[in-house]
Amino acid sequence: MPERYRPEVIEHLVHPQGVGEVNQPDGCGEAGDAACGDVARFTLRVEDSRLSEVCYKVYGCAACVAAGSALVGLVRGRHLLEAARVSRADVEEVLGGPLPDGKEHALTLVIDALHRAFEDYLDHRADVLLGGGYTDGSAGEEGTVVAAMSGGVDSAVTALLLKEAGYRVATVTFRLHDGEPGSRSCCSPDTVLFARETAHRMGLPHFTLNLKRLFERRVLSDFVGSYAAGRTPNPCVACNAHVKFHAAAFLADMLGFRHIATGHYARVAETPYGPALARPKDERKDQTYVLWPVPEKLLRRTVFPLGDYEKSEVRAIAADRELAVAHTPESQDICFIPDGDYRRFVRERVTSGPGEVVDRSGRVLGRHGGIENFTVGQRRGLGVSTSTPLYVTEVRPERRQVVVGRKRDLLVREILVGETNWFMDPSEADSVQVRYNGSQLPCRVDRDGERWLVRLEEPAAAVAPGQSAVFYAGERVVGGGVVLRRG
Repeated sequence: MPERYRPEVIEHLVHPQGVGEVNQPDGCGEAGDAACGDVARFTLRVEDSRLSEVCYKVYGCAACVAAGSALVGLVRGRHLLEAARVSRADVEEVLGGPLPDGKEHALTLVIDALHRAFEDYLDHRADVLLGGGYTDGSAGEEGTVVAAMSGGVDSAVTALLLKEAGYRVATVTFRLHDGEPGSRSCCSPDTVLFARETAHRMGLPHFTLNLKRLFERRVLSDFVGSYAAGRTPNPCVACNAHVKFHAAAFLADMLGFRHIATGHYARVAETPYGPALARPKDERKDQTYVLWPVPEKLLRRTVFPLGDYEKSEVRAIAADRELAVAHTPESQDICFIPDGDYRRFVRERVTSGPGEVVDRSGRVLGRHGGIENFTVGQRRGLGVSTSTPLYVTEVRPERRQVVVGRKRDLLVREILVGETNWFMDPSEADSVQVRYNGSQLPCRVDRDGERWLVRLEEPAAAVAPGQSAVFYAGERVVGGGVVLRRG
């Protein structure tokens, strides 16, 4: 009933601001569910980075109508950065205090609709991402940074540390795929809301970038296509190489910001060749292996605040600052496969057809349902029974053959690597890492045309085409590439 509401709420119900729709808007966003009764829709026009026009429509309860009106009044005419900072608490204050019990959802609903309009506005300008467009940030304002937020403790503390260090911080969450509602994968709907609320509680503006098309093209298609071609991909490497860092740089360029930052455990070290990745303080959390493809132009403007902290210290900082993410669990390995069954995921998208399981001499031992179900080093699910354990030693997509052998047949002393990205001269490399959390293997690197031949001092097991090979000189990353062939 109306008498339950404060006078400020009644005022917005009697004299609502911005009801309607902007003609030919720059951005349009909708949140809610008609089946549940409440839907909010915002349209806006942006001129010189300011919200020159903002309108809304609400289908639902009086609290949503009043909250929408209050939000229009808070953001209309303001710079995009300032509008992106407006929080639930700000709307609540304009409405005279907390809404009645059961009506608090109105605040989240209207803010989410507004931010979806921001997202739509940015999406219309993001085609440059499909072509890899970004700058080195040198034209950006010094002391400014766009920090990527995934909804976890690492990215939240990253943004907090940057703010406390005096940076002007804007945060961004990437919508990479259709995460399931209720899940806490890095870009599910609930995670976007949680990341935004975390940023707002720190007084920071928050944006969401819809990168589904880019993610589909550069990560999902590569992931599925690699298994269909007998390779073993690392989707986190592909995402860093082609999506996250580029998107953060795109937003930074658009806002006139100089730096970008992520919650990865890594460092940037200056070398005679320019900036290079370097291992972090917390060796157990080292993520340099998945960062090797980041272009030098992007690395030059990147900040990794967590490189100087142990994970335990990061959680302690979050707890001390009373961040809600202080005790969130570690993120899963593959964000777009919540159940971890990557073979099912690949099978649903591609089928190479049945083929033979053969030994190294070519003798047929059995049949298989598709090479996408196999990777080098695999022991289980081979479909053959022998007295000696067998492992996949090679996948031959052109013949649809899976080659199996004994454990010793997995050992290699040479690896051919291509698609490289070098931060330092390749001759500086003294070791290589061929698996995430794998050990460093002493090696020598020699050019082989457009590719690189890696000679290992000790044999390595289960090196699969498609994996990353990352080269180190002490703690510094010399560069990295993709394994093309085992020696």
